[in-house]
Amino acid sequence: MLGKEKTENYLRTILNIQETCGTARSIDVAEALNVSKPTVSVAIHELEKKGFIIFTDSNGLFLTKKGMETASKIKSRYHFLFSMLVQMGVNEADAKKDACKMEHCMCDESFHVLRDLLYFFLEHSESTAQTANNTSKCSSKSQ
Repeated sequence: MLGKEKTENYLRTILNIQETCGTARSIDVAEALNVSKPTVSVAIHELEKKGFIIFTDSNGLFLTKKGMETASKIKSRYHFLFSMLVQMGVNEADAKKDACKMEHCMCDESFHVLRDLLYFFLEHSESTAQTANNTSKCSSKSQ
């Protein structure tokens, strides 16, 4: 049985392949995730039973509406977290690994609060920097 993280990784991978190639095949998923074809076969059947994908006889994998919604959500979450970490000074390799872990472990509410907080800081970064600069000038004058 696939857990939440593996399910989301398979769906995001299928979406990425579909966006690049038009159609995802089991072999493409196996190569992208660096797993065996039998492992992908088991996962594909489970994803199909859960209504995330449709698997055709020609080995084509297609996301259902439910699968597309989940894959799109996790993909945009990953890109946001990766970008946030890089902007905060984390090197890209570590940001990639950490964003991949973080995308699965937080609820929607926590993610939205974190996203809104970052957007708030970005919108107010000039005034925040100015306030910090003024505060440090005041502190040095009083000493």
